[in-house]
Amino acid sequence: MPEYTQKHPLATVPGALAVATWLMFILCAAFLYYPNYLASVQIAALCGVVACAAVVFNFKYWRAAVLLASSIYLLLYVIRVLRMTTMTTDSFLAALSSYYSMLWLVSASMFQEKGTAGGVAQVFLEYVMPVLVVLVIAAVLMVPRQSSEGSKVA
Repeated sequence: MPEYTQKHPLATVPGALAVATWLMFILCAAFLYYPNYLASVQIAALCGVVACAAVVFNFKYWRAAVLLASSIYLLLYVIRVLRMTTMTTDSFLAALSSYYSMLWLVSASMFQEKGTAGGVAQVFLEYVMPVLVVLVIAAVLMVPRQSSEGSKVA
């Protein structure tokens, strides 16, 4: 009976998506926030490095590392949005709408201040990264885990 060989995490959709997402986050954050890195960006980047290392080095619990890093990022993102929306006396939905409409102005300003690369990094970090992190979490949870034993046919 042939022995079942386990795929490397980079050869799976969740592993490749996690590494690509976190590497893009780290590169964009390093470019956009240099030389003054926010504490939340440092924490998220460190978690991303750990998740990438777990995938690349085929850590046994790489899925848990990716889920933990992604969950920490989402928590930091939600905290930042909540802090920004509670600064006004508007209702939560009006404040949330105002926050995201102001982000377009911030993004446009980043294109002027830091050029195309800075603007693209800003758009990626504010709009694309939260969606990608949710996709990473969904991919890790939805794709079945490979068992170390081969499938047995009765």
